Amino acid sequence: MLGLRLVVAALIAKPALGKFLTYGGSVAFFDAIGMPAPAAMVIVAGVVEVGAVALLLVGTGERLAALSLIPVMIVAILYVGPDWKNVGVLFGSLAVLVLGADSTPIKWSPHKLRG
Repeated sequence: MLGLRLVVAALIAKPALGKFLTYGGSVAFFDAIGMPAPAAMVIVAGVVEVGAVALLLVGTGERLAALSLIPVMIVAILYVGPDWKNVGVLFGSLAVLVLGADSTPIKWSPHKLRG
């Protein structure tokens, strides 16, 4: 399950951060694809995605993260069309939701880097 969490987090991290780093471009894109209230939807989608990435990486609230990503990916598929990333995140999130999580947080220590 740790690997699945990391894959889902990796797939969504860049687009999630991109919504804030390139906010104007994201709003223009959401507007171009016909998303209602594009400025608000960029913020909503970005907050949900960044929050989900954080929960998946920390290893707590994995099911909540997965549950929050499912509607975002369904909307992405309906508005943009299916691609390997949004379908991968959708199915990965469904797997985390159904299979549960092993609650193994990612343990990182700078002391381990010293050799």
